[in-house]
Amino acid sequence: MAYRKTTVKDTTDQRPKALQDGKLNQVVGNNLRELQKECDWTNTQMADLLGMTVTNYDRIKKGEHGLNAEKLSLLYYSLGVNLNRLVCNDNSYELIRKATDEDVKEFDFANGLGNLIIDIQSTENYEERVHKILNVYDEFGKMLFRLMKPENRPNEYQ
Repeated sequence: MAYRKTTVKDTTDQRPKALQDGKLNQVVGNNLRELQKECDWTNTQMADLLGMTVTNYDRIKKGEHGLNAEKLSLLYYSLGVNLNRLVCNDNSYELIRKATDEDVKEFDFANGLGNLIIDIQSTENYEERVHKILNVYDEFGKMLFRLMKPENRPNEYQ
């Protein structure tokens, strides 16, 4: 029988006191409240983003329920939330991440549109090809709608 060396690992809770004893949900709820104020969003808008009812969102804000990984990833990617600040309550971070040069990349229209056209042309199924074309028109229309809102137009055109 072979001898196996065991190492003793410290398994005590290393989290700060504010996160121990079931207080994590309260911390996340308080930080969600701050995030909502910073974004100037309503409860309905936040609930829609997270794909839940306003009642469930209110329970999360009160600390009665927690957020799962799926909802945290939605906040991270949709609003640029810093998860260290939201979940770990690490005040050395801003609640909303600052965009870095890596995050902001200019879209290459020539290559992007070329790849889109190649993708549509290479689709074998006629119905799928039509669906892709209609989806492009729909997204383009939404983009134009957002760009043409009065608050997005230059002052000289208002």
